[in-house]
Amino acid sequence: MDVDSLERVFIALGSNIPDRSKYLNEGREMLRKVSAGGWKESPIYETPPVGPEGQGPYLNQVVTFWYSGSSTRLLNYLKGAELVLGRKPRGHWNSREIDLDLLYFGKEMRTGTPNLPHPQIVNRQFVLVPLNDVAPEWVDPQMGLQVKDLLANLLAKEAKIPFRVVTSEEP
Repeated sequence: MDVDSLERVFIALGSNIPDRSKYLNEGREMLRKVSAGGWKESPIYETPPVGPEGQGPYLNQVVTFWYSGSSTRLLNYLKGAELVLGRKPRGHWNSREIDLDLLYFGKEMRTGTPNLPHPQIVNRQFVLVPLNDVAPEWVDPQMGLQVKDLLANLLAKEAKIPFRVVTSEEP
């Protein structure tokens, strides 16, 4: 693969530890530093937590932009950015200051690190709803379906979870 070529990347941001808006804003700023243009971002949604009991609601968002490095390099950057922004290890599906998940790296499909496309996209309304806002026509390379159809398929299987659009100032 030519690492000098640009790939369209999609990244999900999430936070459920106050100040959630600050963490999302700082996450977007970290991502803008590696964006090669074509930036688009979804509205910010407040959604119920998935995982262990006792967590507060999440703020979720998806951003997309052009990127010029490799998928491994971007994943390493995302993990480093989470640490720089103050994410503390609490175990799988627990509360987090900031979560930066690489959803798609162009049409790349691979297992390992990173696992692309992200294996849980098709099961997560909190990812598919904002992803549909920025790229409803994007075709998932594994499923061969557009994002809007992935969302419709998921909503046909399960009830729509409550989403609330929030402003970037809400904690």
